[in-house]
Amino acid sequence: MSDITQSLLTAASNYEPLFVEYGLAVILAAIAIEGFGIPVPGQSLLIAGALLSTRGEFDIHVLLVSAWFAAVAGSTLGYVIGRIGGRKLLLRLPLSPSRLERMDTICKRYGSLIVILSRFIDGPRQLAGIFVGSLHMRPGTFLLATSVGAALWVGLWGFGSYYLGEHIHVISQVFESVAPYTWIATGLLVLMLCFYLIHRHSHRESTHGKH
Repeated sequence: MSDITQSLLTAASNYEPLFVEYGLAVILAAIAIEGFGIPVPGQSLLIAGALLSTRGEFDIHVLLVSAWFAAVAGSTLGYVIGRIGGRKLLLRLPLSPSRLERMDTICKRYGSLIVILSRFIDGPRQLAGIFVGSLHMRPGTFLLATSVGAALWVGLWGFGSYYLGEHIHVISQVFESVAPYTWIATGLLVLMLCFYLIHRHSHRESTHGKH
């Protein structure tokens, strides 16, 4: 096991007491709770669980599928909360009718993209469902967008972390083998940049000399 792998597993082991006490449920609960506006470390727990799956602590397939369901369920609950009471809250805020109309227009045009991309950003990940629910995004559109976003998010942080943990020794060997060529390429780029700047400076000097 490489030093990098050991370091990652050591960091993931910080959550091990929680996993021993509550098992997979603590990961799924955190992911779901994140979806309706409460900041909890759902993403960190997913990464830790995926890394520990390389050691046999969890079944990675069960973890990934369950995490996807939890992510969709949590964001859908946030959407329902926003759909029921969010509009009233928006109307109480000091928002002009024109600004509220612009928000509605943006949601109609880019709502799906907002839901998908917000999954990867802390803050928006917790509030996106409530936000688009408040703006009355169509339920079918929201469900499709949040399902796609959750699948990409779980794929990146869940499967990505698991794959990294399983193959980090191979990745480390690749980096070590290409490292000398990387330094050579960097050196050549620096030299080319220096020659370009010198040439440009000389050209300017000659141009000024003619004037």
